[in-house]
Amino acid sequence: MSMYYLFVTAAMAIFFLYIGTKVIVSSKPLLIPSKIFIVIVLFALLPKVIFIFKYHLSSPVDLGLIAYISPLITIALIVFCWIQLKGYIAIGISDDSFRDSLHYALHKNSIEFEEQLSLIKLKDIKADLQVSVQSWMGTGQFKLKNSKDSHLLAKLIPGINEFFLANAMKPNNTISLFYVVLGLLMLILAGSFYSSIQR
Repeated sequence: MSMYYLFVTAAMAIFFLYIGTKVIVSSKPLLIPSKIFIVIVLFALLPKVIFIFKYHLSSPVDLGLIAYISPLITIALIVFCWIQLKGYIAIGISDDSFRDSLHYALHKNSIEFEEQLSLIKLKDIKADLQVSVQSWMGTGQFKLKNSKDSHLLAKLIPGINEFFLANAMKPNNTISLFYVVLGLLMLILAGSFYSSIQR
């Protein structure tokens, strides 16, 4: 279990450091599938759930359903987040750069659209692109609603990345700096895990 925690902590540290440094060094926003973050949370919480189940299964005292409430809630939250967190997360964006990149990708794919508050209606496809932006942090998220075309977002990603590469823009590095600090702290934690295992 100690080796598992070491591996997960080191992997998370590298992931957060990669995201933060890539945006800061390249001075370009970065797109990441939302569900990657759920996978990270899953790997982080899985040992806790397994430990609780194993502990209560081997315990001589039967605590009934109460013993399983905590891990079941954890599993339910992970499933809920997996369902809700669809689409992509953009890191290092501003309101204007995120909006302009989405418009560019839609025009590039010849998709007619009508923009509304936090929503872009895709007329030809009869689907909605739900958009949310936290400009003070430099993050945004977009996902499809009312569409069975699972490949539609994948068609937009090259256009969005092309816009980011072709246009000079100053990214908002607030969340990127946070990821760098978090990654460094987790790397230190992984080092302490490794030291304790070696003793």
